[in-house]
Amino acid sequence: MNLIASMNSKHLSVFIALLLMVGLTSCFNNDLTDPNAGQAALNDQQIKDYLTANQLQDKVTLSPSGLYYLISGVSASGKAATPANELEFTYTLSYIDPTTKKAVLVDSANATKSAYIPFLSGVVVQGLEEGFLLLKEGQTGRFFMPSSIGFGNDTRKDKMPAYSAVIFDVKLIRSRTEEQQIDDYVTIKNLSAPIDTANSIRVYRITPGTGSTIAAGNTVTVAYTANSLRGTTPFDKSDSLTFVAGSGQYIEGFSMGVTKLKVGDKALLVFPSLRGYGVQGSYDQSKGYYVVPPYTPLAFEITVKSVKK
Repeated sequence: MNLIASMNSKHLSVFIALLLMVGLTSCFNNDLTDPNAGQAALNDQQIKDYLTANQLQDKVTLSPSGLYYLISGVSASGKAATPANELEFTYTLSYIDPTTKKAVLVDSANATKSAYIPFLSGVVVQGLEEGFLLLKEGQTGRFFMPSSIGFGNDTRKDKMPAYSAVIFDVKLIRSRTEEQQIDDYVTIKNLSAPIDTANSIRVYRITPGTGSTIAAGNTVTVAYTANSLRGTTPFDKSDSLTFVAGSGQYIEGFSMGVTKLKVGDKALLVFPSLRGYGVQGSYDQSKGYYVVPPYTPLAFEITVKSVKK
């Protein structure tokens, strides 16, 4: 199946697949079912006991949701975590042991190594989502959250008790727009100036061809690989795809970008989600996850094999 076909999927509520992109499934998947009506009050007391034991009770702020937080550091950019941006951050996750009143480390894999997520509703647990909105680039947050806005009865693969009060220590490094993500990708790949940028589709000719030029309405055969800017494995590829250029059969970044090439060209097409899968992403119903998450800029490496006028 060619995933570059235009899609109209409206699946925006379930976002587990996004976590797989950055290795955070083991940390942020959430089940908030809580049959214990008194659990919130119990968690709140556990957090208060921890704060008192560590002389933090006068330093934190309490939000209406039950989140206690402490923000430190000065933001040089002043830029806040912005919905639909990609967030780069580091974090550790601990739970509060109610007996010892101490924090027990659960996850430190990204204590110094950056993690990345598209910042959309439901990607992370409610308490961390709220916490991100309190941060600006360069700042560090310590977030104490009851299970009702944390992990509910999830034990994090038996690393902590169900209905635990948890602590996230998070540093927000960057909140990047799609255009900034593309600029960074171009810098990392050391790409030369694009040969065309119309319609926000950047066309980079890697190896020039000598054959016929392509126009909308021509029948074109190409080989391609499709990837997200941070992806290491293509989400789609073909050694020989034949289609009508500019017909609307496929996503605009691919179909329109090809019209800037000629036979024999090896090129890279880089474009924002507006020309890709947009706000809906590409959702695989049979597998139950997003192949391409919403608001994801893409890069297509293409070799033009032939064209028929």
